[in-house]
Amino acid sequence: MRERIRSITGSEMTTSPRASVLPRRKRMIGWFLIPQGRSTLRYWPPAPRLLKSEPMRPSIPPKTILLVEDEASFREVLEMGLAPQGFETVAAAGLAEARAALEGRPFDAVVSDLRLKDGSGIDLLNWVKERDLEVPVVIMTAFATTETTVRALNLGAVDFLTKTKNDIQELTKVLKGIFAVSVSPGPEVRDIGDLVGVGPTIRKVQALVGKIARADTTVLITGESGTGKEIVARLVHRYSDRAKGPFVPVNCGALPEALLESELFGYEKGAFTGANLTKRGLFEEAEGGVIFLDEIGEIPLPLQVKLLRVLQERRIRRVGANEERAVDVRVIGATNRDLRDRAAKGLFRQDLYYRLNILHIELPPLRERQEDLPVLVEHFLAKFCRKLNKPPMGLGEEAMAVLRRCRFPGNVRELENLMERCVALNSGGPIGVDLFPDDLMTGGPRAAGALEIPAGGFDLEGYLGALKGHFMFRALERAEGNKTKAARLLGMSFRAYRYWLQEMGPKGTQPPPFPVPESFPPAEAPEGENKGDIPNDFL
Repeated sequence: MRERIRSITGSEMTTSPRASVLPRRKRMIGWFLIPQGRSTLRYWPPAPRLLKSEPMRPSIPPKTILLVEDEASFREVLEMGLAPQGFETVAAAGLAEARAALEGRPFDAVVSDLRLKDGSGIDLLNWVKERDLEVPVVIMTAFATTETTVRALNLGAVDFLTKTKNDIQELTKVLKGIFAVSVSPGPEVRDIGDLVGVGPTIRKVQALVGKIARADTTVLITGESGTGKEIVARLVHRYSDRAKGPFVPVNCGALPEALLESELFGYEKGAFTGANLTKRGLFEEAEGGVIFLDEIGEIPLPLQVKLLRVLQERRIRRVGANEERAVDVRVIGATNRDLRDRAAKGLFRQDLYYRLNILHIELPPLRERQEDLPVLVEHFLAKFCRKLNKPPMGLGEEAMAVLRRCRFPGNVRELENLMERCVALNSGGPIGVDLFPDDLMTGGPRAAGALEIPAGGFDLEGYLGALKGHFMFRALERAEGNKTKAARLLGMSFRAYRYWLQEMGPKGTQPPPFPVPESFPPAEAPEGENKGDIPNDFL
């Protein structure tokens, strides 16, 4: 007995129940058969019928991507992630394989890791540029710096992505953008600078600076005082097309309200009492370059209206003048205030906030950059040793432990000033806590509030044991070697305290530094201990 099957296109065909041969269009992912009575099978969801006169649309061939990644597991993740997005991928495990693949056939785009076993993504970009291959290249890395970002972009890379948990989403977005619009390489940059840091947070900022520098529009930099907002602004200027133009910094919070307008826009002779000469404003002084408006949140509301017009029209009017003047200036604003919140409260114009916040860089505080602390310390010590003509020096273990406990309300600027003090006062050898100011040392009890759980976790039991040892030794030090007094200071029995000293052995004669969680990496769980071994009451 033969059954009738209705196809998606509305046509009918007969087939044997044993060997049903369905039309090609029926075998699509996402379509399935639903029994309708005894003899009818229907597809769901129902597809619209095609008219016989309607021509079939030619299929668009998928774009072919060359994936250059030496880590096989991550390469497979990219392949599996891009396939559902309609991309065909060809894998290359290194620079040599990538060159051979590009010589053998054309590709629509290349996605390359920055660090390869036999070279780098920069080497691949140079090779592509030397051979005038018209293929867009995207660089992905977990080690982004402003230097590598700018260098890659200026060699012709269309984007520079940091490896995060959203790799596929970001990469797919970039690839689709490549095939929608062509991107031309930017100008060559001669001078290369960088933000100091190795952690993932500052790496993202470093990569972002390279991208923002090439976009000639307004930038808003936010962050606490001392996080390096002006440094970032200068880097944006240095790597931009306006690098040959002036960089004019203005501290808006330091200028009185009555003088701020005339300083920014200038004034004509006789505009007010004492205006004996015509003066150009800072916007005119920054012609062809960048004006950096620091503490822009302190600008009074009446002046915000005029600033908004300057950003929109690129024209200024001097105080006392009847005509406007055109200016070619890129504006970078910075503030340690929450402008969105101030705008909601009516303390800052919303239209000006949105006009400023076209490109945004948020700088993290130093207390959230624990992994960058040793690098920053080394950088500042080397800087001030050169400045003060002193031999190279380093920080002692205990001194570094004290710094890890500090909250640093002044952020990187506070650390920089502290390192300059230490270099100036140190007569030789490692820098100890004796060179730290008293207020920094008395801030030690704040450690409990300053300590953070490291990103990779830590061994709590080991840390608590070290913490106990630290205070036991400090008690013995304060009691001038009297074990009975030391035990009393800690609320312990003499026998328990003496037992601890015996357990410590020779180590008990050395002052252990204050422990920090980063010094105690998490230990691996014993075999067989997993979630299934934990009672349900604790899950």
